[in-house]
Amino acid sequence: MARRLHIAAKQLSSAIATYAKRFDYLEVHAREANGEDAPTPMSPHALRKWRKQVPPHFEFGVFLGPHASTLKPSTKLDEEVKHALAAAAALEARNIIIRTPREVTPAQIHRDRLAKMRDRFPSDVTNVVWEPQGVWELEDAAVVASQLNLVLAVDPTRDPVPANPIAYLRLRALGETRSFGPSALERILEAVGINRRDIYVVLETNSALTECKQLRSIAQRTQTSRTGGMSRLVRPRPAVVKVKDDEQE
Repeated sequence: MARRLHIAAKQLSSAIATYAKRFDYLEVHAREANGEDAPTPMSPHALRKWRKQVPPHFEFGVFLGPHASTLKPSTKLDEEVKHALAAAAALEARNIIIRTPREVTPAQIHRDRLAKMRDRFPSDVTNVVWEPQGVWELEDAAVVASQLNLVLAVDPTRDPVPANPIAYLRLRALGETRSFGPSALERILEAVGINRRDIYVVLETNSALTECKQLRSIAQRTQTSRTGGMSRLVRPRPAVVKVKDDEQE
């Protein structure tokens, strides 16, 4: 099975066709249920046009709306789930992303609600990515994610990367000048491990294009220096590992 590295910038800063020449993944916010504009408000019709303007290998992720992300049952939750499913279908998205807010704690009621939310989404070719905020300990979140067949999104410069066929990484900028140099990016990929099915990297920095090129260069260099190409780059390790990001440029 082919191994894939998907890289995204924090947001769309150009036409989708131009963006797709530089990156091969994009997170999209569907229109919110209350009619207000999300960061990337798009109708299913417009999103289908986007899908046609990017190469077949380009992938999308769809964020669940803010009301649904609280997991609290409501009409707005139902509407936002409907919008997310429609957007995912229009984009042929591989990922649906649930970023739960701080009020979603490790309490059993929230674990139960998260399980019910997971059941709303297909489990055949769709990854449900969970990005908890607040008081969750990584170990507890990783256990819940494993039990519910969720992909846990982490910042690999701060947290270990859980063992899973899919890794979802978010590299955040800390200040206007924060960036990740080649050696830091190489350490991050080493920490992820080799032989995973997919690695998603979302670069939330001002130098995302430069870092995207560097990541691809590291991957290509690994392909030529190790047997098995990309599959040697992304194999999960038996235990979680942690990257210490101490490089700024």
